[in-house]
Amino acid sequence: MVLGKKEKVLMNVIYKKASRSQNGQCLVTPLELLSKIPYGVDFKESDLEEVLNQLTLDSYFECDRARTSSGEPIYCITLKENGISYLRDRKVSRRKLLIRVVTAILIAILGFVIKAILDAIF
Repeated sequence: MVLGKKEKVLMNVIYKKASRSQNGQCLVTPLELLSKIPYGVDFKESDLEEVLNQLTLDSYFECDRARTSSGEPIYCITLKENGISYLRDRKVSRRKLLIRVVTAILIAILGFVIKAILDAIF
């Protein structure tokens, strides 16, 4: 699946956190999630719920919301099949992008060589 920039960043954070356990589960607060997001990404606190819902709808993970005894919100995240294979899918998409770029460069070089050959003949 194609993820947006905010979704990729949040999925990276969640994957790193949840993949540490054998069953792919983690408890995380919104503050923990937001603190792991790089400053270069335009990610606001108000975007967190929306992006979590989008990733949940795309079947990357299951997200249960709860509150601690002090009233602080906490998420119980369980990776699903798409979430578990997220790292592999990311590597595959990078490989496909690299192949597309190399193919485009080779086609451009081939076109230049054909043009040079035709110019030399005519």
